[in-house]
This record gives sequence, C-alpha cells and structure tokens, in this order.
Amino acid sequence: MTPTLTDDLRKAIAQQPGEPLQLEDPVTHTRYVLVQLDVYERLRRAYDYDATEPDPRAFYPAFAEAVKDELASPGMASYDEDAPPRKQS
Repeated sequence: MTPTLTDDLRKAIAQQPGEPLQLEDPVTHTRYVLVQLDVYERLRRAYDYDATEPDPRAFYPAFAEAVKDELASPGMASYDEDAPPRKQS
C-alpha cells in the first residue's frame, strides 16, 4: 500500500519547495521527515557508501605529481597530436 498525499500535505510541500517537510504523529508524537524520492535515494546511496573502498579520485593529485616529469620529457608531445602514430621501421 502506498499512501497518497492529502491536500494539506501538498500545500505544506508547496510552501517550502525542495525542502524536507517535518511531520508529527498526533497520537505517538513521533516525528517524521518527508522528502522527495530522488533526494531519499541520494541520501541512501551516500549512507550505504563503503568507506573501506578507496575513492580513486583521491589518488589523482599524487599520480599527477608522480608522472609530471615523464609527461614533460622529450617525445611526449607526439601523444598530444591528432595525427595517427607513425610506423617504426
């Protein structure tokens, strides 16, 4: 069962577009937050992120530093050219 929005909830959402809506159950006084599904899914992916797996982007600066001299060495400019590689004889 998927509950649908009441007119009151729809109006409350319209008053603060793009923002989470806080709700309270009048019986239990439990508080809830209503967010759009795409926002929830992004939050869920961030929560499920496995921090034990290193982010490869973290290595980019160190890699660039390690190869900077090689990239500037003679002969490397040919890799920047649009011409197809020459056959070696």
